[in-house]
Amino acid sequence: MPTSGTIGSTTFLNQQLIDHAFRRCKMVEQQITGEHLQIALELLWLYTMTLSNKGIKLWNVVPILLPIYERNQTVPCPLGTEDTYTINLRNANRITGSATASEGVADNAFDSDLATACVQTIALGTITMDLGSDGATAIPIFGIMPNVSGTWDYVIEASNDNFVTAVPYITRTEQEVVANEWIWEDVQAPNRETEYQYWRLRATGTTVLDVIELVYQNKPNEIPMYKLNRNDYANLPDKASTGRPTQFWYDRQRTRPEIELWPSPGAEFTFDQITGFVQRQLQDVGALTDELEVPDRWYLAIICELARQLSREIKEVDVSQLPFIDTDAEKYLKDAWTGETDESEAYIRPNISPYTR
Repeated sequence: MPTSGTIGSTTFLNQQLIDHAFRRCKMVEQQITGEHLQIALELLWLYTMTLSNKGIKLWNVVPILLPIYERNQTVPCPLGTEDTYTINLRNANRITGSATASEGVADNAFDSDLATACVQTIALGTITMDLGSDGATAIPIFGIMPNVSGTWDYVIEASNDNFVTAVPYITRTEQEVVANEWIWEDVQAPNRETEYQYWRLRATGTTVLDVIELVYQNKPNEIPMYKLNRNDYANLPDKASTGRPTQFWYDRQRTRPEIELWPSPGAEFTFDQITGFVQRQLQDVGALTDELEVPDRWYLAIICELARQLSREIKEVDVSQLPFIDTDAEKYLKDAWTGETDESEAYIRPNISPYTR
């Protein structure tokens, strides 16, 4: 007999998931009302928001790239962050060259002075850097500090023939920009290894460039930071002291957690970034016609758990089915969490040493 010949192409909508959960409760279609469906969607959202309390959802561990500012120890995490796993301070080599612009003082965008800016008044402007015929290099890190707030459309592009032909690296439309706040971008392979002589920021649409700093960086160096608990952070004698941040406390706020750096970044770290990995929330459940943001291997466990939650709130569920519903939920959730591993080796590194002063 032939097989389907496809892999990973099956879609499983929230409606299907909920239907299966009701069937496990031995409820037929005629018993399920619109109110029941709304309750099921709400319970599905409530349960998925608790998954981080049980373990690490590997599919929701994502990289971060956050700016830091002089004397500001507080770094807001992305919305939906649930925990941090690795947090690094990244510094990199800033690329310099000959600057030109269609308008404004181009050198102001590359002088490392946050008090100056390349100000333009006409849309579709450019700010260009020429690295010289012998200076072509690959650039994987880009930073922009706008001088105004608004919505920008722009392209960062590269060329080896002074933009007779251009290679777009980063294209943004309706990018929200805030005056004096960094936008950092990493370029992924394969483009991050390609060398070019010319690099430029080009406005598109109706955007008018007004840029405090335009940063091109390569050769990044990431330094791991040590995670403090609340008490250790509270006991630091001077939380406003400046220098190279080496430690942080993860302040788990209700809506948007924050990273509290120590020491606070000194002026020389203005062009560095915070990198690492965090666990974020699942996307909102959405409508019946949406898909749940879980891998296929989790669907059966989610169905069984949703059935258990429905059995507690829907009065039409036959109470004689509760033991079976509970048993299935426990079994398949255990299987799901047991399989939620990347199969990498674990290392135990005891640090047993005397304490001396």
